[in-house]
Amino acid sequence: MHSHFYSLAHILMMSTISYQVRLGQPATHLFEVQCTIAKPDPQGQEVSLPAWIPGSYLVRDFARHIVSMEAMSSGKAVEIVKVSKHRWQCAPCKGPLTLRYQVYAYDLSVRTAYLDDERGYFNGSSLFLCVTGQEHAPCQVTLHAPDIKGWQVGTALPAIKVNRAGFGLYQAPDYRALIDYPVEIGKLAIVTFKAAGIPHRLIVSGAHQADLKRIARDLKTLCETHIGFFGSAPFERYDFMLYAAGDDQYGGLEHRDSTSLICPRSWLPSTGAEADASRYQDFLGLCSHEYFHAWHVKRMRPQAFVEPDLGQEAYTRLLWVFEGFTAYYDTLMLVRSSLMSPEEYLKDLAKTITRYLRTPGRHVQRVDESSFDAWIKLYKPDENTPNAQISYYLKGSLVALALDLTLRKKGSSLDILMQGMWRDYQLTGAAMAEEQIDALILKHTGHDLRKLLDKLVRGTEDPAFRKLFANVGIDYQDEAKPTASNSLRSAWGLQLANEQDTRIAHVYRNSSAEEAGLAAQDVIIAADGIKASAKQLQEQVARLAEGASLTLHFFRRDQLRKCRITKRSQTVAECSLHMLAEEHPLRAFWLATVKNSAKQRDGKHKSGMPA
Repeated sequence: MHSHFYSLAHILMMSTISYQVRLGQPATHLFEVQCTIAKPDPQGQEVSLPAWIPGSYLVRDFARHIVSMEAMSSGKAVEIVKVSKHRWQCAPCKGPLTLRYQVYAYDLSVRTAYLDDERGYFNGSSLFLCVTGQEHAPCQVTLHAPDIKGWQVGTALPAIKVNRAGFGLYQAPDYRALIDYPVEIGKLAIVTFKAAGIPHRLIVSGAHQADLKRIARDLKTLCETHIGFFGSAPFERYDFMLYAAGDDQYGGLEHRDSTSLICPRSWLPSTGAEADASRYQDFLGLCSHEYFHAWHVKRMRPQAFVEPDLGQEAYTRLLWVFEGFTAYYDTLMLVRSSLMSPEEYLKDLAKTITRYLRTPGRHVQRVDESSFDAWIKLYKPDENTPNAQISYYLKGSLVALALDLTLRKKGSSLDILMQGMWRDYQLTGAAMAEEQIDALILKHTGHDLRKLLDKLVRGTEDPAFRKLFANVGIDYQDEAKPTASNSLRSAWGLQLANEQDTRIAHVYRNSSAEEAGLAAQDVIIAADGIKASAKQLQEQVARLAEGASLTLHFFRRDQLRKCRITKRSQTVAECSLHMLAEEHPLRAFWLATVKNSAKQRDGKHKSGMPA
């Protein structure tokens, strides 16, 4: 493959890159795409497809879904050769170059593409070839209407000329912008609302009976809280694009002017029916998380995410800041929007801390290392993950909590840091350097927290939860106890795959199961000669005296084995959080902590520690 060098004259000659998307026969799950390059590289045009999508830090190799590709110019075939896993080289040609290709799309996630006779969805990173050397050229997309009655388009991609259903011509200023606009196609339910005067849409696909007016009303409140927190919105309009799915689907992906969401339809309130408050709050928390990203990661971002090479990993140790802080604020914003009570927030926060305390890997992997290793670890969990890893979402959110409560005791807050960072971005547009967070905290809050970050981020210590919560009037307990749902873990140190399966999912470090020689994927078939079931094992271990042993027979692959295992209870932590009595002076300080962000936007903390 030859090297590409482009003169200013060649760059100025670049013209619009045109794409056409047809749904063809949806039952085949194939998008039919055409890319026309008006002025291809005279030395031979190279094209590529991204290997990953911003916001999801795993190389997914989208090119593997391209089924076929051909190149034409002036009605004649042009030779095209694949030169790497995601790059193609076209032979030189004089006239416009047109590439026609098919993309297989049958992944329900928010990261790729999907097509069947009920719904079409895609991210541009799955469909649109990048034209080497013309990445900054304007891009036009024509979406052709399928022969299916009632289908329409939902996307934040700027429209040039479209019909009432949304099919027609769209345009983006360059390739990076183009692939940041997901597209939803099908029988859509769309409701509009304004938040702080800015148009928003909720676009829902999939079977559902959701009360869209209620959801839109709550999203309006939530969005206005976010906009009020930062002081301004960075977009002129915004779309929430939601696929209402079955109970095993959940996820979200941020974009500059929109977000793609999937959640169980059972989480959504139905008209005239009582909603599951906890599940609905989970949905609103998902919306809150991705909306917060419109400021924090899509604009304010690590240096590594400025014009990254989408063909290979973009490493940063700052995901604990950009994903972890967002995970802290997503639920906090529900409280500040009065969509969750402070008591409900404490219950949710206690579950988060419990999950953290039950992860042995938190003492093995630092959270900045977890950020750096996202590409090879977070999205590729295995049987040893709980023992060796910690999520930058999980610990990052608790580091944010620790920073916030520490700063509030000193008369400042994490709010002041976030709002100061946003002002900096508006002035300079600069990204965050890898070692800059310590200096930013000092600059915006006036406090040096390097020692704390050395412990929590560049070390593996736990936040001092009890002390931190005591400072704001919260009673913190992390009682260590076995629970019914964790009896096998507490007694033997193992976890089954599920409640119906006797296949071992995890063996925890320094446990009886590890000492007995059990391993993940072993299938227990009998305990002391009695046929094993998940329920029977739970009951049997509950009756077993501390220190007593029994014999397990199990299959490892296709070989029958046995071991002797001893009950040696290892208690698991369970966190609880409760506000102190109403007359306690710190109670008001805690309520201010979770509810008074708008008062701090001028950079002056108003509440302070009570005398």
